[in-house]
Amino acid sequence: MFGKVNTRPRIAVVVPVYGNEASLPELYERIVAASDKANIELTLQFVNDRSPDNSQAVLEALAEKDPRVRVILLSRNHGSFVAIAAGLAEVAGHDAAIILSADLQDPPETIPEMADRWREGNRVVLCVRAERDDPLASRLFSEAFHWLFRRIALKEMPPGGFDFCLIDRAVIKVILESAEKKTSLVGLILWAGFDRAVVKYERAARKHGKSMWSLGRKLSYALHSIVAFSSFPIKLLGTIGVLLALLSLGGVAYILIALSLGIISSPGWASMMLSQLVTIAAMFLGFGVLGGYLWIDLEQTRKRPLFVIEKRSAPAGEGPRTDGRVLFFNMRGVSAPVSRELNDAALQVLRSPQTILGPAVERFEREFASWAGAKHCVGVANGTDAITLALWAAGVEPGSTVAVPALTAPPTAVGVLRAGCALVFVDVDPHTLTLDPAGLQQAAALGATAVVPVHLYGIPCAMVEIMDASRRLGLTVVEDCAQSTGSSLNGTACGLFGRASAFSFYPTKNLGCYGDGGAVFTDDAALAERLRQMRCYGQDATGECVMAGFNSRLDELQAALLSARLRVLDAHNAARQRIAALYDRELQFLNPVPGPVGRVPHLYVVRPWDRDGFRSHLKARGVDTGVHYPLALTRHAYLAANSLGGPCPVAEAAASQVVSLPCHPGMHLCEAERVVVACRDWPGAGKS
Repeated sequence: MFGKVNTRPRIAVVVPVYGNEASLPELYERIVAASDKANIELTLQFVNDRSPDNSQAVLEALAEKDPRVRVILLSRNHGSFVAIAAGLAEVAGHDAAIILSADLQDPPETIPEMADRWREGNRVVLCVRAERDDPLASRLFSEAFHWLFRRIALKEMPPGGFDFCLIDRAVIKVILESAEKKTSLVGLILWAGFDRAVVKYERAARKHGKSMWSLGRKLSYALHSIVAFSSFPIKLLGTIGVLLALLSLGGVAYILIALSLGIISSPGWASMMLSQLVTIAAMFLGFGVLGGYLWIDLEQTRKRPLFVIEKRSAPAGEGPRTDGRVLFFNMRGVSAPVSRELNDAALQVLRSPQTILGPAVERFEREFASWAGAKHCVGVANGTDAITLALWAAGVEPGSTVAVPALTAPPTAVGVLRAGCALVFVDVDPHTLTLDPAGLQQAAALGATAVVPVHLYGIPCAMVEIMDASRRLGLTVVEDCAQSTGSSLNGTACGLFGRASAFSFYPTKNLGCYGDGGAVFTDDAALAERLRQMRCYGQDATGECVMAGFNSRLDELQAALLSARLRVLDAHNAARQRIAALYDRELQFLNPVPGPVGRVPHLYVVRPWDRDGFRSHLKARGVDTGVHYPLALTRHAYLAANSLGGPCPVAEAAASQVVSLPCHPGMHLCEAERVVVACRDWPGAGKS
């Protein structure tokens, strides 16, 4: 009905690492290039099987560089099968996983073809070596082992075997649920019996170092593989035992008959001893094989874990979630690009002798004002204080009446009331849900001398019309920019239109801190100086209280963290815009609140016809949502009791419909695609 959304499957590439330091950078580049070509959502899961070289440092550098890269370090060398199982356990929520060696002998360029064959419905895609540039001894051992394995264990084993493969999540589940500690991974994949496809490739020569597969390790692997999937050795030894017993009985009968007939004059002790040695050797061989079965069985019944992970390495964001859930907000993901800078900033403040209104606050005020194009920035404790102090500093006296849009967060109105002013609510535009300039005439008739337009959801208000009306009606304009850091209208940033403007740095805002924080912009130097006094109890430089004020200082630690976050604000705002652009293209049937050019969405808001049903559907699909805001301000009893004017029907109707979808820089575009798919699957979509 709405057209197909091109969603990318989540496929992990699991790479066990042991002695591959020199290969890792090239391997990473080739995997990423092949995955981009395959149009998949990549997670690159490296498993360091306690490699004796410098592989861990190389892997951690890759993880720091790319959030798709994850690294786990095992507590000791567990072996290839266990290392792969550990990697699969870390990516169990993915759609599929590709198992790839780290030695560059298996080509990552095969990944697009593997993904295509998987998309055709094959749960297993085996990459079989058509040619292999290996030493003669290695080729002969491999061919002999796989020939024997195919004959006595699993006939599905392709000639020459395989290590490089793609397995579906159903196959991953089988492997993890088996919890076998020593077995053949390839044998377990074949044993599971799912539909398979085969892709042939040429195995390259080793580029770096020597293979860690000694003859002893190869023999051990061959023995465990055969024993894990075949009872042939037991049957063979049983048959040998029966034959030896029959041969022994025949020999005894022959000796007795020969002695009675005089054919043998004296028993042949040498022959008897030789036959005993042969029999004893066969017995001990049988005991060894049986002991191998018993040892493997004992390993399975012990309660030891299959593997022990000593360390996980990844950027703070850790890439998209593996459980399919889309968080409404992900603070770790937002912080990831500047995690080091945040740590350094916090330590610098902790070591500083000045922790109140010190160099960190001064630096942030200067940098934030410069970034936005404002002349002055004054940091305060939170966005609500910013509104109160901005009104006072702009000359709006207690007892005045202030116009506020009827659809916004309650703190806007609370900030006005705390300034000692009365409220008059103005209805909102039915399309943008921001303050309707046409309502200012009535607000002024009710005594309003100031207006606080709110750039709701990051959507700029109609500031040209609002400023024209305010000049005509004599209204002081104080902008509420709590949700619009980075938004602009006709090239002018939100916050630069009015006499002053209030910002909030609540953690989920476009520029958020790690607690509470706020700021006020103004181009008026005298107004800025009043703000600095008001945030410190109304005191002047001598400590005398000379005006109204209270304690509302931006914390030195939060200011330092905000300076770090400011470095990536443009990139974060661009990420918000990309997600909103996807939603704009795909979700028009949900009646989204439109934004003009220059909008940086703080929230992406839609208006489905059945809000509760829509949110329940998305919750069942693992998508978090919010409601901003469930009540128009006219429906809050306390606020209504302290306001003038009547109902605001547009705001009240919108409040019963709005739903906020995840839209923040801590989410990946592939997660936004999941949101789109979940929305399109809503049974009520056709009624919107």
